[in-house]
Amino acid sequence: MTKACLPLLLAVCAFAATKPEDITPKPKAAFVQPVEADRSELHKSIQAYMSLPVEQVTAHPAAKDFPGAVEAKERVTRTVAYDANLVSRWDTSLGNAPNLATSPEVWQETGLYAAPGEIVTVTVPSLPEGRTVRIVVGCHRDSLLKLEKWSRFPVITRTIELKPGENKIANAFGGQLFIQVRNAGAGPGRKAAQAPTQPVKVAPALTFANAVAMPTYVLGKDTPESWKQSLANSPAPWVTFVAKHAILHVRRGTVAQITDPKPLTEWWDKAMKLQDDLVALERFAPERVVPDIQISAGFMHSGYPFMCFINPSEADIVDLQKLSTKGNWGFFHELGHNHQRTDWTFPGQTEVTVNLFSLYCMEKLVGLPRGTGHGSIKDLHGNMAKRLATPPNMGAFEQLAPFMVLIEAHGWEPIRSTLRSYAQNPATGVVPLKQNSFVIRYGQAAKVDVSDFFTKLGYPVTTETKQALKGFPAFTYTPPAPAGK
Repeated sequence: MTKACLPLLLAVCAFAATKPEDITPKPKAAFVQPVEADRSELHKSIQAYMSLPVEQVTAHPAAKDFPGAVEAKERVTRTVAYDANLVSRWDTSLGNAPNLATSPEVWQETGLYAAPGEIVTVTVPSLPEGRTVRIVVGCHRDSLLKLEKWSRFPVITRTIELKPGENKIANAFGGQLFIQVRNAGAGPGRKAAQAPTQPVKVAPALTFANAVAMPTYVLGKDTPESWKQSLANSPAPWVTFVAKHAILHVRRGTVAQITDPKPLTEWWDKAMKLQDDLVALERFAPERVVPDIQISAGFMHSGYPFMCFINPSEADIVDLQKLSTKGNWGFFHELGHNHQRTDWTFPGQTEVTVNLFSLYCMEKLVGLPRGTGHGSIKDLHGNMAKRLATPPNMGAFEQLAPFMVLIEAHGWEPIRSTLRSYAQNPATGVVPLKQNSFVIRYGQAAKVDVSDFFTKLGYPVTTETKQALKGFPAFTYTPPAPAGK
């Protein structure tokens, strides 16, 4: 063996010997995964570690770094009521139910936190018929196993299904305690979160013992004084702000200067209410906003929860002055994904129609001039020229430009009416049929014939669609004359 081979051999042996409890990455000292061929065993050991019998769970050494240690010794016993019929964030049977970027699942708050490695006992008098009830420990559900480098342990949340009687819950990393109700026997995925066919009248409350109180503010219930008391008497390292349409999870150090969370939670409520309004979504439960040291994809990403990086986005979540005056295109964008539906978001448009939600919030909530809020939309007519070129530029903002042209010409109401129409009248059939349905809906809402406009965009507009809009005046896009002419 040559000396040159020795370091490589030692590196391979080091990875082979790596135990989950030895993985303690930090943002400036990331853990680098072994080569692809050697990852399977490491991943299996991590998954086994996170599934250990509760009695064998101890605090992971990295838990103190993230999501954080519980310094105080005080523990509480509390009885928590929950809604056994709340299995989804919206009515999944309606034609406007989002179906593109997120599942409809929902977690219910307990106001409690599990310390890393400690056993929390959950006593269940009985379970509601036709439901399974689970405890989700931790809100940082992103798995980093597919990433090359880890700035935190790759899997830090755990879910445990409850049974009648006494249940023991533990997670090596601790975390917020949530109650999740699902339809029994539905299997994984969206069916487990579909609206229940047989409502349950009463669900006996759950009793949690040896839990940590978590600072929690509920809009409409708490006051500045009760928030002050909650922050002082609840030692969990994370706090929760609960509004009707949005829930924020941030580290307690981030909110030290917030004496009254009401204006902040009201702002987030208005933002989500606007997005819901654009598609007539009647919400059963809020969206969640969660910052993390590292996320599984992108700068931010949609889903439940909506995820973003702690650095730089956590401070922005609670910066009301900045949110109120500048908005946050990224926040609006990712939460907009959670409203999209394939009835009106066609192949290649996932990153296009989502920006309608950002535009809507920037104008209606933040008060910015129409068509502003992002540097890439400043040159509307330049983007439109690229979109209509041969071949067309199909970038996200170039494809957004035609929608912005329609909004400039007719205001928000026609596009709003179009999107809201799917609630009671969903589109059916293959993509070309759905595209024609969209053209008809918009034209009838705006009372203009947009058939030629969408034909130039490449939509397969049919004779039937043209006939449906024939009685309206034709809409024509006319670019401005070049400067100086």
